[in-house]
Amino acid sequence: MIRALRPLVLCLCALIAGVGWLATSATADSVAPSPSATGSTAPSVLRIGITSGIDNPNIFAVASVAEWQAVVMQYDMLLRFGDKDLTAAPSLATGCDPNADRTVWTCHLQPGLMWSDGQPLTSKDVAFSYRFVIDKQFDYFSGYFPEGTTFETPDDLTLVWKSPIPTNGPTVPAWSYVVPEHVWKKYANADAKTIRAAETLPNVGSGPYVMSSANPGQNWTFTRNPNFWGTKPAYDTIEFQLFTNQDAMVQALKNGQIDIADGIEGSLLPAVTAIPNVAVQRVVADSWVNLAFNFGGQGAASKPLPALADLTVRKAIEMAIDKQQIVDKVYPGSATPGETIIRPLSTYWHLTVPKDKVIPYDPAAANTMLDKAGYTMGADGVRVDPKTGQPLTIRMPVSDDTSGSTQAGQLIASFLKKIGIAVKVQPVTAGKMYDLQQAGDFDAYIWYWSGDPDPNYQLSAFTSTPCPGLSDGCWNDPTYDTMFAKQQATLDPAERKVIVDDMQQYVYDQVPNVVLVYPETIEAYRTDKVAGLTPVPEGNGYLMPSYVYTSMVNAHPVAAVDGSNSPTSSGSAGIPPWVWAVITLIVVALVAVVVRRSRGAAERDERD
Repeated sequence: MIRALRPLVLCLCALIAGVGWLATSATADSVAPSPSATGSTAPSVLRIGITSGIDNPNIFAVASVAEWQAVVMQYDMLLRFGDKDLTAAPSLATGCDPNADRTVWTCHLQPGLMWSDGQPLTSKDVAFSYRFVIDKQFDYFSGYFPEGTTFETPDDLTLVWKSPIPTNGPTVPAWSYVVPEHVWKKYANADAKTIRAAETLPNVGSGPYVMSSANPGQNWTFTRNPNFWGTKPAYDTIEFQLFTNQDAMVQALKNGQIDIADGIEGSLLPAVTAIPNVAVQRVVADSWVNLAFNFGGQGAASKPLPALADLTVRKAIEMAIDKQQIVDKVYPGSATPGETIIRPLSTYWHLTVPKDKVIPYDPAAANTMLDKAGYTMGADGVRVDPKTGQPLTIRMPVSDDTSGSTQAGQLIASFLKKIGIAVKVQPVTAGKMYDLQQAGDFDAYIWYWSGDPDPNYQLSAFTSTPCPGLSDGCWNDPTYDTMFAKQQATLDPAERKVIVDDMQQYVYDQVPNVVLVYPETIEAYRTDKVAGLTPVPEGNGYLMPSYVYTSMVNAHPVAAVDGSNSPTSSGSAGIPPWVWAVITLIVVALVAVVVRRSRGAAERDERD
């Protein structure tokens, strides 16, 4: 009997194997797995919708959110932000060792590093990059090096960082990128303006992708770096597509024209969450929307409204702004009212203002303060400065890379009208905003701040030295400068926190700016098209390359047709349902035949 069944079993195995082959063929024909997994030559493209463009691909001209994201994808830090909690992690260097008093750090680079153009990357590139940003006063990158810091390169794999004062230096980590000396050394004697204007495409970097082409105002393409030292990314190219209209970007996400949408306004959250096969990432507030005042001193074009130098006027403005209304109307369900200059994500360093020190929302009291200070109301409803005779009319540009800035500006104009201050809201690009900020050609503006995990960078923006540099409006306060120097020299975290708290309270009281809101960043992506996106920091962090490029390296096309977020693997994954149905019918039929024949054989045995 066993011999009689063997042909049937072999037939069953052959049929299942044949259907399995058909399943494999059908799966290969009906899905679009990663080319690296299938050997296909068709390029894979990750399409990302953005709301602020890249005015200049040059790393030293960085201004907008998208420009920062582009820099993160293309370049490396000596030590990077860790994926879990943003503490220092290995990058170009495997680690850095301090001497006893932390004035000298010795950093060890990985062997075999290369730039995207095939040139070797060595410690000399690191030393050049740091000296370059210090000498050219690129404040975005140079604020991590105390004055007098020097760098030595005893060999290609060793960087010696020497500071005149004790410092945690490279382990903060220093958010300053390493650029190729062989590309940038020709600008060693150029001024900062010339360097920022330099045309750099195609860029040369060490990150997983480098920008290869740009269509200004439309899209920017990043090509996979063949010499990237880390894990090979799945996508051949990443394309940033600009949307000047948020509704259009959401519609493109719905239609599958883009895979990821970045910087979605809170008011559109219900529409996005209703789209099938779309997941939403709500990034915990690590930025704040800033209303900054200009105090002048940047240059010839800087002629700010003199009344803004009066603390009474600035406090009256703070008291007239209904922050909760801005949250409710501009960022519904996706922001909280702002207070202090260290963002909530930095939970250890962020100060919540004590109730007895809060500047209240009180337009009536604001009007009384201005009346007492002699700012009389004109016939047109605009107050007049008693010292200059100028009307209190504020020129207020708002940046397009700050979600909700135009709507917030319009609300602020309506709030300040009630206390006799006129506001002219002027929407501008992030690149234009940078120009206005550097020239001091504004009275107040709305832009965003997003500091480091360590508070030093954010606190430095309010010192008197970086004018214009990082400073919003060149506020100059010797008391604050002294506090800053003290916290910078304090290495014990608990002692330093006391000083940092005092600094936040001092800025809040002096009102060189108004922290309007702490907004969430809203990202969304198509789960049927892209998988592997990794939030950094862990949990409610960014999927986009805001601190590190981990998410872009881990991202890969969805390879299954059943909606799975995982690529097809060996075994049964990715086999269409209809194939399983065929296999089931064949097995049932063959089992029935086997049973009938078994019974027939058994009956014959009994008769015999």
